[in-house]
Amino acid sequence: MSTSNPPGRRGGQTPRKPRQSRAELTRAAIREATLRILRDEGAGRLTTNRIAEVAGVSIGSLYHHYADKHAIAADICDALLLADLDKLEEYTRRTVSMARISLDDTLYFFIEEMVARHRTLYRQLRNFYLDIHWRYDLERWMAEHRPERISTAEWLPAVFARHRAELAPRDFALAATMVVNAISGTIHATLDASPELILEDRFCAELHALVLAYLKSPAPAGRG
Repeated sequence: MSTSNPPGRRGGQTPRKPRQSRAELTRAAIREATLRILRDEGAGRLTTNRIAEVAGVSIGSLYHHYADKHAIAADICDALLLADLDKLEEYTRRTVSMARISLDDTLYFFIEEMVARHRTLYRQLRNFYLDIHWRYDLERWMAEHRPERISTAEWLPAVFARHRAELAPRDFALAATMVVNAISGTIHATLDASPELILEDRFCAELHALVLAYLKSPAPAGRG
């Protein structure tokens, strides 16, 4: 008589990976439906009713998980950018490591990575991302969900302090805020006016030149 354990019992077959919860499956179906509508029908057809229909869920179920289509889009943005969280963490480590050697290279790498996030979302969501890009903030998501991760507000002033001899500003925390706002604001303004420009290599080069001009140009006479 066989003494092997029945399938699914302890000591029998290899345990199966935990299944996604019903809520996770529902949210995934809603995200996939949103992307499918954007790809096949266009942003003009993207309504919560249409998303629920394509996802195969009730409108009540959709609103149980998401307040509106912009909340769905934000969740999609998170999923796209955080699909490879290890890559994002490696980016932070490389940036901090690079900062010990070259300020210019660190800033260029930082700019390229910031622009790359928006390129990813624009390529995936196209015109719909142009409607929501001002509302989406990855840094805020990371601060809420990964508080142990070093933030830009923490590491960038330290980089400036390390290279203080090269810089005109003396308030490094303020300089870091100005740099981040200049980069982010320019990206968002470009998405509003000329979105295809962010896909070009020269966009990062010009943004880099803009930031260096602020950091390395002496303040006008009579100013701080």
